[in-house]
Amino acid sequence: MLAREAATPDAVLSALKGRTHWHFASHGTFSWDDARQSALVMHDRALLTVGRLLEADGLGRPRLVVLSACETGPYDIDRNPDEFIGLPGTFTALGAAGVLGTLWPVSDAATALLVARFYELHMSERLAPPTALRRVQHWMRQATNADLAAYARLAVKQGRLKTRYAAEIEQEPSDEGLTRSRNNATIEWISPQTAPAPGKQSPNATKRIARPYAHPYFWAGFIHTGL
Repeated sequence: MLAREAATPDAVLSALKGRTHWHFASHGTFSWDDARQSALVMHDRALLTVGRLLEADGLGRPRLVVLSACETGPYDIDRNPDEFIGLPGTFTALGAAGVLGTLWPVSDAATALLVARFYELHMSERLAPPTALRRVQHWMRQATNADLAAYARLAVKQGRLKTRYAAEIEQEPSDEGLTRSRNNATIEWISPQTAPAPGKQSPNATKRIARPYAHPYFWAGFIHTGL
């Protein structure tokens, strides 16, 4: 794992060689002016661009590349109709069997839960990436706030989520977190009680149940390209 100052473009390219799974948990950007300038953002805002990836030698043929960042899935098919340029196409051209990317800016907490569950289904239960993604998207759609909090605690215990992120991940789908969320309008409340107004307390707050990530915004932007 390369984190913070260790995550330079050169170091990352070197570390990818021979690995079966490449996971990028960073910021991503897609350039509509020049798709080859689309990039994953490394330490100190250094860019690992599509162009540089295509020019790299000997990276190998990974089973899966996971781009757990914003806007890593779009393509440019208007300016370059004969070329399918974008990060998924780039990694496929490099030899990756499959690429998991995103179509829009994503929620940090929802993404952490989605990716942890995805790897559990793919690596532990041996599901193919497209099947694992479909299963986890359905799970995200149906999971209640209690389900998500329980899963976050289990994932921390099993090492799929870092302990220091647990509080934040549990807070967002909590009753208080949902009430104050800027995405409050997307929450699907399924308990008899209605959500209180921001700043108000409900006498039955701990009993209220919601599906925090029922809205497609939280999970539909993740797409799998390849096998």
